[in-house]
Amino acid sequence: MHGTAARVFVIAASLILSPSTLVAQGTESSRPFKFGGMLGATLPTGDFGDIAGTGYHFGALGEYARPSWPFGIRGEITWHRNEIDDIDGNVSVLSFVPNIVFPFGDAASTARPYIIGGLGVSNVKFDIEIPGVGDESESETKFGLNFGGGFTFNLAGFETFVEARYHSVFTSGESTTFIPLSFGFKF
Repeated sequence: MHGTAARVFVIAASLILSPSTLVAQGTESSRPFKFGGMLGATLPTGDFGDIAGTGYHFGALGEYARPSWPFGIRGEITWHRNEIDDIDGNVSVLSFVPNIVFPFGDAASTARPYIIGGLGVSNVKFDIEIPGVGDESESETKFGLNFGGGFTFNLAGFETFVEARYHSVFTSGESTTFIPLSFGFKF
C-alpha cells in the first residue's frame, strides 16, 4: 500500500507543479469554471474505523462560481482505499458528489476559508482474501452526505486548497463513515 500511495503522490505532485498547468494569478478569480484534483489521507471513523486503517484518496473536480454569487458549486469524483486490519483485504469507496461551497472573507483576497457540503452517491466495495477459499467481494451503492471546511490560497500561480470533511455513506446496517484530509488544486 505504501508504494502505491507514494506513486500516486509523485504523479499528482508532478501534475501540480507542471508548467503547463500554471495559470496567471490575476485571471484566476474572473473565471467562473475551474477544474482540478485532490489527494490525501482517508481516516475511517465509527464501525468502519474499528476494522480498517488509515488509507488514501485521490479525485477530480469541477467548480462553477459567478463573482456575484455568495457560493460556488463543486462536482467531484473521488476514490478512497483503506486496508482492512488483521486480514488480507481492503475497502474502496468511489464517490460522485455535488457540493455547495461557501467562501468567507474578501473576494479579492488570495487566501480565504470556506465551508463545503453536499449529497451524493457512493459505491462501497469490500475485497477480502480468505485462505483456502479465495477472493470474496461485496459492494453496494448508496446515497451519502458530507460536510466540512477548508482554506484556499494561491500557490505557484494557481489556486490550491486544504480541507477536512466528514463523509457518511448510508450502507446497510451501520453507515460507512470517514474523514478525508485533502490537498488540492484548481486551474
